[in-house]
Amino acid sequence: MRLISKLYATAMAVTAIAALAPVAFNFVVDAFDHNRIVDLDLDKKEVSVKAHYPLYKMIEYPRIKAPTVILGDSRARALQDRYWQELGRDDVYNFAYGGATVYEIYDTFKYLQASAELETLIVSLPLRSMDARFKGGMNRVPEAIALADNPFAYYTNWFVTKTGWRLLQDRYPALVASLEGFSLSPVQKAHAADFTAVRSLSVETLLDPSLCDECALSTSVAALRLPAVYHGHGFGLGRWAGYWPEITIDRDLPQLFAKQVGTNGAADWRRFKQSEDLWAMIEEIASWSAENDVELIFLIPPTISEMQRRISDFGLTAANHKFRERLSTLAPVVDLDFDTPFARDLENFTDAYHFGSDPARRIVGELLMLIDRDPEHVAKAVQRRKDLVCPVTPAETAKSHKEGTLQLLEGVSCRIWRQTDG
Repeated sequence: MRLISKLYATAMAVTAIAALAPVAFNFVVDAFDHNRIVDLDLDKKEVSVKAHYPLYKMIEYPRIKAPTVILGDSRARALQDRYWQELGRDDVYNFAYGGATVYEIYDTFKYLQASAELETLIVSLPLRSMDARFKGGMNRVPEAIALADNPFAYYTNWFVTKTGWRLLQDRYPALVASLEGFSLSPVQKAHAADFTAVRSLSVETLLDPSLCDECALSTSVAALRLPAVYHGHGFGLGRWAGYWPEITIDRDLPQLFAKQVGTNGAADWRRFKQSEDLWAMIEEIASWSAENDVELIFLIPPTISEMQRRISDFGLTAANHKFRERLSTLAPVVDLDFDTPFARDLENFTDAYHFGSDPARRIVGELLMLIDRDPEHVAKAVQRRKDLVCPVTPAETAKSHKEGTLQLLEGVSCRIWRQTDG
């Protein structure tokens, strides 16, 4: 009997140790900086953030609680906190996620609404994200909030353990090699996909007619009417047609750029349908901001000109304009996504969707001048200006066009859409 009791006690002890091992591992490695007690010199800003953007930021933000917040996807994430700090602004927090959907933007806003005192909210909102099917309607934010708010759930979570193991692999490869047979295979998944595009694309793929199988127009039985007949008023744009000319550009793109323009561009727009449910979320953000004296600015980030042309390839030019017009009824819209020298210069981009670090710094400078009147901060931002200048000074806002209550201010490779009183 005593032998059985000892065996039972030993088994229970081994089971307890096995059960507590992941908890101890998560506590010490602390992949997402929940406690920050042990410093193992791990690259959490790189590995952990990309493993689960919302989780890392939901844990980090309460320690900072900056009054100016940026929401959006990877293009908004490129407007890093340190670029603002270089201009003297230490009160800006980038709450953007790689691959973010409007569902995630909205849920992050609801989190901020309940836990922060905001003064300024910058929301990056490209048109393609307004389709409810974009990224499969992914929403990683509820999971992130649940783990960030519940230490027990965090320390017992196998995804956190897996991320911790990846951190150790990255920092201490020799240690990992010695424990090669040890497996930390997760029993649950986090919705943190890698959105990096394939870097090879054949000519045959680019010429595949299925890439544009729904963008061909049906043959007209009416008499041909040349565009000149409309005097620039065609395609449902009215007098705004002149601001959306046909994009004519013929050049060989790098493989990654070409793949994104061909395959990804078709996937973006072939069956695009703007969701009224998502629009209602954006309206709620705007309404709350107005009621609580929070300055709201929408940003439409740039893509290369060939990617912009895919919008018209699928007959969505009018919808693209209408989106800006509708968005401007809620707050000013800083628009960088139209055919400009900036958008044609591939040196400004790392792929067809994403701009590089130098353009990111310049965009931050332009946004700062819209929300900040401190002469020292503005002077630093002006020094960054090159081929991207938003109309923010009285002289720059002099060039404008207005139809009804919609006003367009033109800068250099930058437009601002806003509503006036009439």
